[in-house]
Amino acid sequence: MSSVSRLEIGLLILVIAVVLIPLGIVILAGSHSPYYTVSGEPVKDILDNKGISITSIKDSLWEVTGATGGKIYVITDADGLQTTIATQSFDSEASRDAAIRAWHSSQPGRGKPVGDLIVVGQHIVVITPASRPVLEKVGPELGNIQK
Repeated sequence: MSSVSRLEIGLLILVIAVVLIPLGIVILAGSHSPYYTVSGEPVKDILDNKGISITSIKDSLWEVTGATGGKIYVITDADGLQTTIATQSFDSEASRDAAIRAWHSSQPGRGKPVGDLIVVGQHIVVITPASRPVLEKVGPELGNIQK
């Protein structure tokens, strides 16, 4: 009969911790965004309410399953720096979530812009680049939009 040493028990605990702790962090940190319908153009409404002038607005349709159309807003701040805010609406939660997974699986510079992604109901909002101060003004407002 073999006995289990303290070293073997310690290694087993270490292996379990190495697997379970990161997995637990991912599960707790990854919050699910519910799917609900937001009417109108939430980004344009927020930009107008904050007094941020829009340089240009273009229609866009992402080439992903379930995309129903969106807008690309270009805004310029007082320093002359441009920020692009792209929105896209989806016909179902599954198609919206698939687009989010595809966006996160791409590497920046290879089809993925360096920016922040915000989920608002059936919309995905991508702000590029992420380092602009407008994100501090617009981001919390977008996160607070409810049904």
